[in-house]
Amino acid sequence: MKLPVLLVSVLFFVGVVHPAEEADLSRCMPQKEDFTSMWWRAGYPAVVPGAPWHRCISTETYALVQDTKTLTIPHLGKYKPGRPVSEPGPAELELKLSVNGKTYFARSAQEVSRFVGPRIIESGKFLQRADVTNLIFTAEDGSVLNQESRLETVAWGDRLGFILSARPGRQSVAEGEKCFGIINGGYGLTGANRFDVPGESCDTPETFRLSFHAFVPTVFKADKHSPWLVCKNAHEQKDGNYGIVLDKDAVPTALINIGGGRDNSYRIKGGKQAELKREQWNHLAISYDSKMLRLYVNGHFSAELQIEKKRNPVRGGLCFGDRQDGFGKGAFRFRGAVDEIKLFDRALSLGELRRLSRLPDKSPANMTPLQEWSFRSDVAASAERISEEWTAANLELRLSREGKELKSNWQLPEGETWLAPHWQEAAITFFPDTFQPAPPQSGIDITATEKAAGRDLPVSYEPKIGWHKINLDGIVPLPPDGVESPGNDAMERVSLRLHNRSEKDQAVRLMFEKTARGIRQRIGTPITGISAILRDAEGNPTGIPVQLSKNWHVHREAGTYSGSWFHGISVVHLPKGTHLDLELVIVYGHWGGLPAASHAQLSLIGWGNNQLWHQSALGSWGESICYDPDQHNAGCTITDVRPVLVSGMKENARWNWTHNHGGGDFFRFFDPAGERVPHARVRIREHRQGPCLTEVTYSGEINHTGIFHHSTVSLARSDDMVCGTYQLQLNVTKPVEFSRFVLFQIGADTYLSTREKKFAVGNEKGLITEWDTEWGGDNYKGEPVEARIHSWASLHDAFVPEGESGARANRGIILRSWEAKIGGKEIYPQFAEHGAQRHRNFPASTMDLILPPDIKSFAPGDYIKATIEHFIVPRLAEDYYGPDEELRAALERDQNTWKMIHRQAVGDQISVIMNVGRVIHQYPDVRIKTVQDRAEFVLDGGIGYVPLTFENLSSPDGYILTLDGVKVDQSVHGNDFWQTDYNPVSKMWSQTYNIRSPRKGGGAIRFGPDN
Repeated sequence: MKLPVLLVSVLFFVGVVHPAEEADLSRCMPQKEDFTSMWWRAGYPAVVPGAPWHRCISTETYALVQDTKTLTIPHLGKYKPGRPVSEPGPAELELKLSVNGKTYFARSAQEVSRFVGPRIIESGKFLQRADVTNLIFTAEDGSVLNQESRLETVAWGDRLGFILSARPGRQSVAEGEKCFGIINGGYGLTGANRFDVPGESCDTPETFRLSFHAFVPTVFKADKHSPWLVCKNAHEQKDGNYGIVLDKDAVPTALINIGGGRDNSYRIKGGKQAELKREQWNHLAISYDSKMLRLYVNGHFSAELQIEKKRNPVRGGLCFGDRQDGFGKGAFRFRGAVDEIKLFDRALSLGELRRLSRLPDKSPANMTPLQEWSFRSDVAASAERISEEWTAANLELRLSREGKELKSNWQLPEGETWLAPHWQEAAITFFPDTFQPAPPQSGIDITATEKAAGRDLPVSYEPKIGWHKINLDGIVPLPPDGVESPGNDAMERVSLRLHNRSEKDQAVRLMFEKTARGIRQRIGTPITGISAILRDAEGNPTGIPVQLSKNWHVHREAGTYSGSWFHGISVVHLPKGTHLDLELVIVYGHWGGLPAASHAQLSLIGWGNNQLWHQSALGSWGESICYDPDQHNAGCTITDVRPVLVSGMKENARWNWTHNHGGGDFFRFFDPAGERVPHARVRIREHRQGPCLTEVTYSGEINHTGIFHHSTVSLARSDDMVCGTYQLQLNVTKPVEFSRFVLFQIGADTYLSTREKKFAVGNEKGLITEWDTEWGGDNYKGEPVEARIHSWASLHDAFVPEGESGARANRGIILRSWEAKIGGKEIYPQFAEHGAQRHRNFPASTMDLILPPDIKSFAPGDYIKATIEHFIVPRLAEDYYGPDEELRAALERDQNTWKMIHRQAVGDQISVIMNVGRVIHQYPDVRIKTVQDRAEFVLDGGIGYVPLTFENLSSPDGYILTLDGVKVDQSVHGNDFWQTDYNPVSKMWSQTYNIRSPRKGGGAIRFGPDN
């Protein structure tokens, strides 16, 4: 860094304002006290049988155990890492809502469902932010208040916040013609009633179109069965029947029967885009013109089916909200409302249909229906359910422990009425180790300026969260000089000045925000691979981490925090009376001209299930490898996996989402009875989040077995293919027997997305054996094959469905290191094919790395250490559009065969001969501990780009890296090709580079101070 530049003092009539001193960066770095961790105390209860709903948070100074079901706090207080979180005593949390003279308390929450229950908003190195939705407020007499509420926890390293948010609830849909409509009144369907039209009043000609509006509440099913929105003529097997049924996600299916019986029943289901909007009016239409059955949703064509049969206009009743024959005594009923029902004897154009959807009360004369049904004109229309009205209300949050109390309340001003959708909050923020309130941050000034346009960006302090929010919406990504936008090398640059004018050192909590409209990158799917780096004023990465939390899921039912957003979260320590100049850079596809590697927490709010999900990406064109640490979605840790730089699913497009080749898992353990024992108490440590190398560890126990496991997952910056590197460790603390144990597998027993026709195993010399896969069966196929270091296995010749757009890929794994003792003996693992079946129509095979079949138990002291590479290889040369010509040539020669994995196994073997420094490991990166900031060695081997990390550095910058005497410089925007990380324990830095592998014979690497 350059020497501090003094600000010019300015003389005012009141005296002299002294310039702020520039802070020493070493005093601004994060400390271990800034870091947080959040996990389920006994594992996620939906996965681990009998586990309590205890969500835990711990830092270097405090621990919290929160029961998300009973809303109690069994443990809260001072804490030392490594100690049980049960050591702090309990705290009493009171959540109170007084409405119109009556008091209600929240002592529980609704049962967990797809969108309801405990949710994770942001989770990472600095901030754990989560909530519990749908609290139940009950009075002493047992009455339940109609309201909507959630309890949010905001956990930083030194402080904790609780935020109670509430608003009046919506009234239930009124029955029958008392209900609101889209124009005037509508017809309310409560699950206990239906709207019937006699057969003589709804005769439907051969050619017809039925159009109507439906209001779909959050809970629209009256029973477990899919409800009928509309049903003509008994049911789907009766001649003359037609109608619309909703599935569990409110996606409509249109049905018609022409001729009677099962074989003459036809149906078409709308796509995902046809999902009906919750708590809103939707327009639906079904038509038949003697040739095609068509379905329309909200003014858009949704689906069609060619039938080419003349319809018999059988007389029969028309029913809304139930199966017309009433079978099941209400089991097929719909909850919601219908309005403006119109039956036409001709097909309408799409334009006419859109007019009906958008302007139901203004149909022109040439659109006169054959029949129509409207409802009471003296009932008001409404776009949403009617709100409760509260004229006197008080919201109160109280927390007490050991005679101390913290309290916050909000009071409705006299004479005002509280209506939905207006949220109100009560909030407390405090230091849990002392149980003292945390004061709002004061004396901190922050300015943020878009570097290209010179535009000041909005900065606001939010005391309830405790962060300074910097909004980054609308920043224009800058292409490199002489390059036209858009492009993968575009970068967003923001100048930051942080000034602490107070008389005490302060930790400044930052949140860099982008909303759905804020991303201006015009290539790829940028939020999937976003990286945020804090650099100094000269453009050198500082090593101050930016926690990456984001979302792109939108579902109205999910409520608050649903939608697309990016939150980059960091903590900067600023000594009193100093300022610090930084630059925030945001990159998407590339960092230094190569696809950037990123690892982020992806919020599932808006998608459902709402728990922890991690998503890593190479570049910014879709997900690369996703991780589900608690295994709550698919029963495995590795979920969606997608190849990179190959043709996308949508019209073979480049820079887009590719096909899912997902499924994989670590440490799958089955007890002697054959039952899978789940992972429990999984905790996460984010070491590095990119953009040159990611490194994140998942640690836990196989539930109550005494088997403790650690999986460190990494992804490196590269331009050829996706390669996940996994450093695995298992330690046994008590005797345990098993029927099956899988150290690692791809896909997973419970989650498979692709099928390959060939399985091969080999070593450095080449192929050992190859066979045709045998899908399905839930058993091992053939004899396993022993694996040694650099052994490999390949699943190739991927099945491609007929007519599918987009490239498929092949998969393989390579064993890079191995050390194990079981029962006091050194053993080696084996590769095996295992038949699996995701569902009835999808049998497939997994690639398992297992122990020798005669091992059926572990004893205390047993251990396994392994490093595994997981490759997603382009299937065909024509699919790959990346710049690696050596890979393209290899594909042209050996595409769709085991030879592509063998190439990686042999070519990517690394040899390091050290002169200065010490090798820590070789995979996923060649990691060197420097001596007095220097390292010298000869590097041999590697394919594509090899990541190098230099540790034990006394400064974050001022170094030079050379290969065979030539300076390595991949910069596109200046100093934008290496990654800097900081170790708060050793108070030293590291730098990571990705260099093109030297040719056979080795390359001389020198690293050290640039002087």
